[in-house]
Amino acid sequence: MADHYSYEVALHTGDAWRITDTGDLAQVPDRDPKETARALLQDWVLDHPRDLVGGQRLEVFGDDPGSYPPESRTGARAWVFRGRSRAHEQLPTAAAYLVTEPDDLGEPDLDIRI
Repeated sequence: MADHYSYEVALHTGDAWRITDTGDLAQVPDRDPKETARALLQDWVLDHPRDLVGGQRLEVFGDDPGSYPPESRTGARAWVFRGRSRAHEQLPTAAAYLVTEPDDLGEPDLDIRI
Protein backbone atom coordinates (compact mmCIF):
# COMPACT_ATOMS: atom_id res chain seq x y z
CA MET A 1 0.00 0.00 0.00
CA ALA A 2 1.36 3.41 -0.97
CA ASP A 3 2.04 6.07 1.65
CA HIS A 4 -0.01 9.22 1.64
CA TYR A 5 1.83 12.52 1.35
CA SER A 6 0.96 16.18 1.54
CA TYR A 7 2.89 19.28 0.56
CA GLU A 8 3.38 22.95 1.27
CA VAL A 9 4.97 25.51 -1.06
CA ALA A 10 6.07 28.81 0.46
CA LEU A 11 7.77 32.03 -0.65
CA HIS A 12 10.30 33.76 1.60
CA THR A 13 9.33 37.43 1.80
CA GLY A 14 11.39 39.70 4.01
CA ASP A 15 11.77 37.77 7.23
CA ALA A 16 8.79 35.41 6.98
CA TRP A 17 7.48 32.51 4.92
CA ARG A 18 4.22 33.02 3.03
CA ILE A 19 2.51 29.74 2.18
CA THR A 20 1.25 29.88 -1.39
CA ASP A 21 0.01 26.34 -1.98
CA THR A 22 -0.86 23.20 0.02
CA GLY A 23 -2.48 19.90 -0.79
CA ASP A 24 -2.47 16.12 -0.73
CA LEU A 25 -0.52 13.93 -3.10
CA ALA A 26 -1.17 10.51 -4.53
CA GLN A 27 2.19 8.80 -4.05
CA VAL A 28 3.77 7.57 -7.25
CA PRO A 29 5.36 4.17 -6.44
CA ASP A 30 8.63 4.86 -8.29
CA ARG A 31 9.11 8.42 -6.99
CA ASP A 32 10.64 9.10 -3.60
CA PRO A 33 9.70 12.17 -1.51
CA LYS A 34 12.86 14.09 -2.55
CA GLU A 35 11.96 13.72 -6.23
CA THR A 36 8.42 14.81 -5.40
CA ALA A 37 9.68 17.94 -3.59
CA ARG A 38 11.88 18.81 -6.58
CA ALA A 39 8.98 18.41 -9.02
CA LEU A 40 6.64 20.52 -6.88
CA LEU A 41 9.11 23.40 -6.67
CA GLN A 42 9.97 23.19 -10.37
CA ASP A 43 6.28 23.41 -11.26
CA TRP A 44 5.80 26.30 -8.83
CA VAL A 45 8.72 28.21 -10.40
CA LEU A 46 7.25 27.79 -13.87
CA ASP A 47 3.89 29.09 -12.66
CA HIS A 48 5.29 32.06 -10.63
CA PRO A 49 8.22 33.62 -12.52
CA ARG A 50 7.44 37.13 -11.25
CA ASP A 51 7.64 36.04 -7.61
CA LEU A 52 11.33 35.18 -7.83
CA VAL A 53 14.69 36.86 -8.07
CA GLY A 54 17.35 35.55 -10.42
CA GLY A 55 20.56 33.76 -9.52
CA GLN A 56 19.09 30.98 -7.42
CA ARG A 57 19.40 27.24 -7.89
CA LEU A 58 17.19 24.41 -6.77
CA GLU A 59 18.56 22.14 -4.02
CA VAL A 60 16.84 19.07 -2.58
CA PHE A 61 17.16 17.76 0.98
CA GLY A 62 15.91 14.79 2.99
CA ASP A 63 14.25 14.66 6.38
CA ASP A 64 16.95 16.50 8.41
CA PRO A 65 15.87 20.15 8.85
CA GLY A 66 19.36 20.86 10.23
CA SER A 67 20.72 20.41 6.70
CA TYR A 68 18.30 22.93 5.13
CA PRO A 69 19.82 26.24 3.99
CA PRO A 70 19.57 29.38 6.13
CA GLU A 71 16.44 31.42 5.46
CA SER A 72 18.58 34.43 4.47
CA ARG A 73 19.73 32.47 1.39
CA THR A 74 16.37 31.10 0.25
CA GLY A 75 13.60 32.39 -1.98
CA ALA A 76 11.07 29.58 -2.09
CA ARG A 77 10.61 26.10 -0.71
CA ALA A 78 8.52 22.99 -1.19
CA TRP A 79 8.09 20.66 1.76
CA VAL A 80 6.71 17.14 1.45
CA PHE A 81 5.17 15.56 4.54
CA ARG A 82 4.29 11.96 5.26
CA GLY A 83 0.51 11.80 5.81
CA ARG A 84 -2.48 13.72 4.54
CA SER A 85 -2.62 17.50 5.00
CA ARG A 86 -5.03 17.34 7.95
CA ALA A 87 -2.86 14.97 9.96
CA HIS A 88 0.67 14.90 8.51
CA GLU A 89 3.91 14.51 10.42
CA GLN A 90 5.20 17.74 11.93
CA LEU A 91 8.57 17.74 10.13
CA PRO A 92 8.97 17.33 6.37
CA THR A 93 10.22 14.07 4.95
CA ALA A 94 11.82 15.98 2.04
CA ALA A 95 12.35 19.57 0.99
CA ALA A 96 13.37 21.52 -2.09
CA TYR A 97 14.66 25.09 -1.84
CA LEU A 98 15.67 27.85 -4.21
CA VAL A 99 19.05 28.87 -2.80
CA THR A 100 21.30 31.85 -3.47
CA GLU A 101 25.05 31.35 -3.09
CA PRO A 102 26.71 33.57 -0.43
CA ASP A 103 28.98 35.09 -3.14
CA ASP A 104 25.89 36.18 -5.05
CA LEU A 105 24.47 37.87 -1.93
CA GLY A 106 27.56 40.04 -1.55
CA GLU A 107 28.11 38.80 2.01
CA PRO A 108 31.60 39.46 3.37
CA ASP A 109 34.04 36.61 3.57
CA LEU A 110 34.28 35.56 7.22
CA ASP A 111 37.67 33.85 6.84
CA ILE A 112 39.76 36.53 8.56
CA ARG A 113 43.48 35.79 8.73
CA ILE A 114 46.03 37.88 10.60
